[in-house]
Amino acid sequence: MIRQMNILLIGLGSIGKRHLRNILSLGYKHVSVVSNSFAANAEFEKVRVYKNLDNAFASNYFNTAFVCSPTAFHIEQLIILLKQKVKSIYVEKPLSNSLQNLNEVLQCADEYSPNIVVGYDLHFDPGIQKIREWIKENRIGKIISANAFAGQHLSQWRPYEDHRQGMSAQKETGGGVMLDLIHEVDYLYWLFGNVETVTCNYMNTGELEIETEEAAEMLLKFSNGVTATVHLDYWQPKLKRFCILTGTKGTIYWDLAEQNVTVINLQGEQEKFSYQSFNRNDRFICIVKTFLENVNDERLTKLPEAIESLKIILAAKQAAEKECVVRMVNGE
Repeated sequence: MIRQMNILLIGLGSIGKRHLRNILSLGYKHVSVVSNSFAANAEFEKVRVYKNLDNAFASNYFNTAFVCSPTAFHIEQLIILLKQKVKSIYVEKPLSNSLQNLNEVLQCADEYSPNIVVGYDLHFDPGIQKIREWIKENRIGKIISANAFAGQHLSQWRPYEDHRQGMSAQKETGGGVMLDLIHEVDYLYWLFGNVETVTCNYMNTGELEIETEEAAEMLLKFSNGVTATVHLDYWQPKLKRFCILTGTKGTIYWDLAEQNVTVINLQGEQEKFSYQSFNRNDRFICIVKTFLENVNDERLTKLPEAIESLKIILAAKQAAEKECVVRMVNGE
């Protein structure tokens, strides 16, 4: 019965195509796409294509939608979906590149309580799930600090396109390393809760020939006392993505690129959890499957949590531009 739902997917960039393939592989048949650049091919020959949202809703009713367009268009398209009373909506991360029109989103959502999920698929990575398990078991005692690092050369992100022309390179589409790699801030927020203060520096050397920031350094202080540094860049020749959690009884080291997590206590004893057999696309399949089945799962990021992660990034940008510390009170 669930596979009879009418699904509308907006945007067929790299993430849109990934989600479309996964939706079809899960057995969902009634899938339509909004794209003005779609090129017919054998892989998607049974998919109905619309040039815009108006045409799509004039022709059909959709109870489920995926927003996979460039970040700057998310809110505008989300509002249209909410006004059409779409029951379940998946928005690719980040929710937006600004807080503009969020009040309208909340007002529309209050009218019929839709299921809105924002695509923080990293919550479905076995590594971070193991970290949450070890934190709950108090394996490293009281956590003092976290150091998150993520970097990969921008030219490697989407090898099929000129990195200088892509979404990441342009301010108007919501690009830049801070929004692109918002996962790091999001999972720290997921682990530690509200952020109290934010400071940041970011840079553009000009060498990548893009208009957005190429690298950023953030310092976050959480309300529970944990401090965290976050390094993000478009420059690493080889993907580097890891996080170190330091506690009063030991440390946890998570290497996402190498797909393993290690906990070490003060006696030097260590335990390693490896998940090399886990494919990156398994994360996307898992989050999409969980969303489509409307499962109540703590790994899914709902609208309020996605707004908070976005606020942290925007506060960090403000701190960098004003060369100050931004204090966040109750997530404001």
